[in-house]
Amino acid sequence: MSRQVVELPDIPGAGEELEDYVAALFQASGHFVEKQIVESDPADLLELDIVTTDYAHEEPVRRLIEVKGGKWGYTDLFKVVGWMHYLEIQRGAFFITRWDDRATAPSRMGPLGLDVVCVDDFEAAPEHFAEKGFGTVAARELIELWRHSYGVERRFVKIIHREAKRGEEGARAAKTYHRQINDGTFFARAPEESLAMLYEAYGEHPKLTRGYAHELDGVAFDPQSESADSASYRAMFEGKYPELQACAYLEHRARLSILKAAVDYALAHPDGAPEPLLKDGKRWVFEGLTYHALPSTFHRGMTWLREQPSFRRYATFWQQLLWGWGGFYLDDREEQEFEWMSKYSGIPTDEIPMVLEAFDQFFPIPGGWFTTAGATDMRMVKMVPWIFQGIGAHHRRVQYGLNDQPNLSALNPSSWYTLSDLGKRINCTVEFLLSSI
Repeated sequence: MSRQVVELPDIPGAGEELEDYVAALFQASGHFVEKQIVESDPADLLELDIVTTDYAHEEPVRRLIEVKGGKWGYTDLFKVVGWMHYLEIQRGAFFITRWDDRATAPSRMGPLGLDVVCVDDFEAAPEHFAEKGFGTVAARELIELWRHSYGVERRFVKIIHREAKRGEEGARAAKTYHRQINDGTFFARAPEESLAMLYEAYGEHPKLTRGYAHELDGVAFDPQSESADSASYRAMFEGKYPELQACAYLEHRARLSILKAAVDYALAHPDGAPEPLLKDGKRWVFEGLTYHALPSTFHRGMTWLREQPSFRRYATFWQQLLWGWGGFYLDDREEQEFEWMSKYSGIPTDEIPMVLEAFDQFFPIPGGWFTTAGATDMRMVKMVPWIFQGIGAHHRRVQYGLNDQPNLSALNPSSWYTLSDLGKRINCTVEFLLSSI
């Protein structure tokens, strides 16, 4: 295993580093986090740093988060309040690192729903975060974990943009896909509208990664390609081709977005979807047509979802699973792993096996989404990029207190290749984060 390390500064710099740190506080305290959302039209550009959803309450709590590492003023604060009204988000938070002689800002902006929070002591930041009522960070080490995870995400997006500029059709399609699932659907005014947009995008790119792999092999790009016979595609499963791993990430992002929209819809319509045709006095009116037009697999998934006691936390769990746990758990340490997953997600331990079925219920594929590739204890979600699996492998090193064990031998796994599998993925992630783009 490589002895190289990727170190993050204890005090994040302004810009992306600070934004990632604040997002990590929310992620580590059990929120669903969306980042860098952009709405553009010919004349204006709306850029949102972070939007969080807390599903721990009877009614989900959404917050619009803006982060400023430099100078700021009341113009910035009122701009965020305006965004909140435009987006119909009741709560907001404005994070700064210094007061700039405006210490009265919290009392002035509080009645407008905007919390102004100064983070000038990063050692005490998690406690200060909890005192402000945002939630309790489950474990401090999760902050660093999520900062690394966001770093991977940012680099994936940059790689896609770089390759799109070079003219690769697969990268151009991936760039469009990212805008659809990260930006376009966010601004939908209702969960069913978001679902319709997501499924349309999902249907346009069912085999994005495979199609791009064939293009890298020298064949025309085809996002509908069913053939897995590709040298580039096979190499991706050995940690190569970051551009293909970025596409696999986007495919899972789309599934995760659909799952979140499903949770939101179930909460918004606790008694089920309205009938598509209803009589209003003497008139027949159409309601719920968008919802009823969604695929049958989605409707079956929704029936299953409503039956689950903790379904409101399912999207948050899967966000943690894919980008924090690396999309896998160690089969021989299932009990301990499920206890940690329960602690961080808020889902009872005995319900973890059920939440792991969510992708199979909404996106059924032959053999199911979980697989064990050979003699290894890694029980993994198919198509999760190696680079994110490396984040999860490093997470195990921290969770099991093995930071001083570079080869993870103290895990004493039950299967022959577990240590080498974990090590290869950590190396892949380290090399990726240290490489130039």
